[in-house]
Amino acid sequence: MAMRETAIAFIGGGNMAQAIIAGLLEAKFKPENLLVCAPTLETRTSLVKKYQLNVAQNNASAVHFAEVIFIAVKPNLIELVCKELNLAMKENTKQPLIINLAAGQTTTQLQQYLQNSQRIITAMPNLPSAVCQGLTGLVPAKHCNEDDIKLADDILSSIGKTVWLDDESKMPALVATAGSAPAYFFLFLEAMIESGKKLGLSHQQAQTSALQSGMGALTMALTSEMSVTELKNKVTSPNGTTQQALDSFSINNLTHIVNDAMQAAAQKAANY
Repeated sequence: MAMRETAIAFIGGGNMAQAIIAGLLEAKFKPENLLVCAPTLETRTSLVKKYQLNVAQNNASAVHFAEVIFIAVKPNLIELVCKELNLAMKENTKQPLIINLAAGQTTTQLQQYLQNSQRIITAMPNLPSAVCQGLTGLVPAKHCNEDDIKLADDILSSIGKTVWLDDESKMPALVATAGSAPAYFFLFLEAMIESGKKLGLSHQQAQTSALQSGMGALTMALTSEMSVTELKNKVTSPNGTTQQALDSFSINNLTHIVNDAMQAAAQKAANY
């Protein structure tokens, strides 16, 4: 319960910040222990209405308020935000744990911006964090202490699973495999629903069929002792309907399409 009493601030109130906030609230964190710093009144008003949490215009408020600060802004704003936080930490002689969500920023860069603070972790969560089914990749700064690592892991494990990487150069691969991955599944489901409609199902029938089948397949993959390849083969009868569909995927090079897409995502993440 003590971990759920942690004061947490977010710099930025966009989609990823809101996904984590929604997940934390679902995981029984208290809204009065959450703060979002956002520059526009419209955003702040919307966040209060939606989550009943604390808001502020000034990023320095995060340092006054929080034990943990998530930086959830676009990469081009990172240096400016870090300078604001650095000044506030000097004035308050306080150093919260900083968890950076912006792509393309290494812990080394962040340490420079924050004048060699060791309390820094880079993280790459994904959107299902909003329903406590997320996956977050994490890399601690050099010399980040074990208590900070445990605190970050405890918070983010409450909204899904965590993967700690031993090398920041692996983060682009995690972006492609997890950060961007929910969109791949949504795209595939979208295509299945449209095909179901073309085959004569109503939108609701096609959507229910695709979503329930997807949930069932993923649940089996998570809980079965069999590999995903073995599970795929278990569904597939020789010369049956599933085999026809898989043969069509193979002819159209689905494996290569997926690989090319993930390579593109990883390359973009590496070049931010």
